[in-house]
Amino acid sequence: MNLPSPEERRAIEAKVSPQRRAEIEGFVKSLAPVIGDFVLAAITPLKERIKELESRPTLRYLGIWDAARTYPAGTFVTHGGSIWHTGTETTGVRPGEGGFWKLAVKRGGSK
Repeated sequence: MNLPSPEERRAIEAKVSPQRRAEIEGFVKSLAPVIGDFVLAAITPLKERIKELESRPTLRYLGIWDAARTYPAGTFVTHGGSIWHTGTETTGVRPGEGGFWKLAVKRGGSK
């Protein structure tokens, strides 16, 4: 889309009578609330959907388990070749001990 240069725009505007300019400005002012309402109605459900999606828990993989690290609820780690998940915040509890971790993916055997 080719927009007119500032000089071309001024030349076009100079050809518009003050009465016609007032009519155009009135038309634009009358459309603005209608367009605003339309945009608001279109984006409101999208804002709600984004809010709902962002409130969902996420899967967070934090690498190999480290006894010194605090793991928040919802965390996945690797330990002993398996993947473990914790539903509560935990520090220093080895996956498979203490009941904080649940086995998510069991380590595969060798062939």
